[in-house]
Amino acid sequence: MITMIQRSHIPSCTTFRWATMKYRQFTNEAKNDDLVRTRVEEGSKVATLILNRPPVNSLSLEMCAAISKSIKSIETKHPKVQALVLTSSNPSILSAGLDLTEFLDPKLQQRLPLFWNSFQQLFLDLYGSRLAVIGAIEGHAPAAGCMLAMACDYRIMAFDGGSDSGPVGRIGLNEAKFGIAAPPWLGSLMIRTIGFRKAEEALSLGKLYSPNEALQLGLVDRLVGKDSVLDTSYEVATHWAKIPPQARVASKMLARKEHLDDLMSKREQDTEYACNFIRNDAVQAGLKAYLESLKNK
Repeated sequence: MITMIQRSHIPSCTTFRWATMKYRQFTNEAKNDDLVRTRVEEGSKVATLILNRPPVNSLSLEMCAAISKSIKSIETKHPKVQALVLTSSNPSILSAGLDLTEFLDPKLQQRLPLFWNSFQQLFLDLYGSRLAVIGAIEGHAPAAGCMLAMACDYRIMAFDGGSDSGPVGRIGLNEAKFGIAAPPWLGSLMIRTIGFRKAEEALSLGKLYSPNEALQLGLVDRLVGKDSVLDTSYEVATHWAKIPPQARVASKMLARKEHLDDLMSKREQDTEYACNFIRNDAVQAGLKAYLESLKNK
């Protein structure tokens, strides 16, 4: 596992610059170990990023940093690579979302702003990557797992092909179900993806969608059998990798730059808002109740 940084005292979660400095130090010193595995195929110009934090790839500080570091490593060390397949070592789930234990008793936990910084950075690195990212969703993708999917350029999800295919996955931003709200930039991403009215309903009710519903909404782009998700994702990634990169990346930024710039300009404000919200006593009680309910399932 990645070595933890020293939890030295900081005055409050509003010290965004402190969190940014510590996060850079943290990622420079950290090793990805087995949290994320990568494979690069220079010939096809396609790389693979495999999420590997059992049991459900929840996004802790270490996990967010490992994904960001892997993306940047592929971008800088393999300039010929133009596409990336994002997948999971657990075919039943891409990611269960944020590691909610990062939110517990934050008044005693000095790493909360550092964690939020890592979450913001993961989104910026994935959504703004020069790589064409293909999301291979073989199972569930709730909450921040849905963020990972929406940040991709193209999303392929497994449909329920019958009793032999395993349980059908669900996807969506279901944060409202456990007493928190998606941050503004993530809510805005849902609006940009499926439209205002559907996103308003999805966010307010914490809805999770079946593959067919997700396809109809535009939350995913293609459905295939569970056994075909990875092969199809590599085929699509290979196709995207053949597009002249200068044109593809410029076109991508036409659609995404405004959203990326908006978060970049508001990172400090977003960190302060998120930390204050999470520290609220009612939110803390709701999170603890939700986590306790999971133990009883």
